[in-house]
Amino acid sequence: MIPASSSELGDWAAPLDRFRDLSERFQLHGLLFQHLELCERRAWLHMNRIDYSHLDERMRLGSVNHAIHRPRDHSVEGLIGVSPDRIDWDRREVIEAKGSAGAREAVSMQTRFYALLLMAATEKRWTATNEIIGGRKRLTVAIEREHLETMLAMAERLAELSGQEWPPRVSRKSICDACSYRFLCGFA
Repeated sequence: MIPASSSELGDWAAPLDRFRDLSERFQLHGLLFQHLELCERRAWLHMNRIDYSHLDERMRLGSVNHAIHRPRDHSVEGLIGVSPDRIDWDRREVIEAKGSAGAREAVSMQTRFYALLLMAATEKRWTATNEIIGGRKRLTVAIEREHLETMLAMAERLAELSGQEWPPRVSRKSICDACSYRFLCGFA
C-alpha cells in the first residue's frame, strides 16, 4: 500500500503506516482490539477462531438486536478488512452501533481501529462515534496521538499473540462472569 504522506496527517503518517501494515500482515480487525482491551486470552481465542458466542444467550440476543436496529448500510460495501456499521463519507466519520455503553474504552478500540485504517488509506483525519442502540445516544470516540500510540502497541501485541501456540495465562477479572468466553477459560 502507498505510505500516507498528507500534510493533514503530519507526524501521524509513519505510525499510521506501521499500524496499517501490522493490521494487514496479521489480518487484524477491529473486534480483536476490543477483546484485547478486555483480556489477552479472549483476544487469543477470538484470533484463533475459538468461539462460544453462538451458545451464549446474551450474545445471541445482542446479534439479533443489532441486526434489527442497526444493520450495516451501503456506505460500507466494497471495503476489505474494514467493516464498521456505517461510514459518513462526507463528514469522514466512522459509526459503530453498540448495545450499551458498557466497557466503553474497549468498545471504542474497535471503532478507533476503523478510523485509523481509513486515515491511513485516505491520508486525511477521520472521526469516530459509537451509537448506543435503543438509547439514541452518540458517544464520540477520541482519536488523539496517545490513542494512535496505544493502538499501535496493541497491534504489536496482537501480532505477538498470533504466533503463540497456547493462550496466554490470565487472572480472573470482574468481567469474567459476563464474558461470552467464560466457559472456554474455565472461569465460569
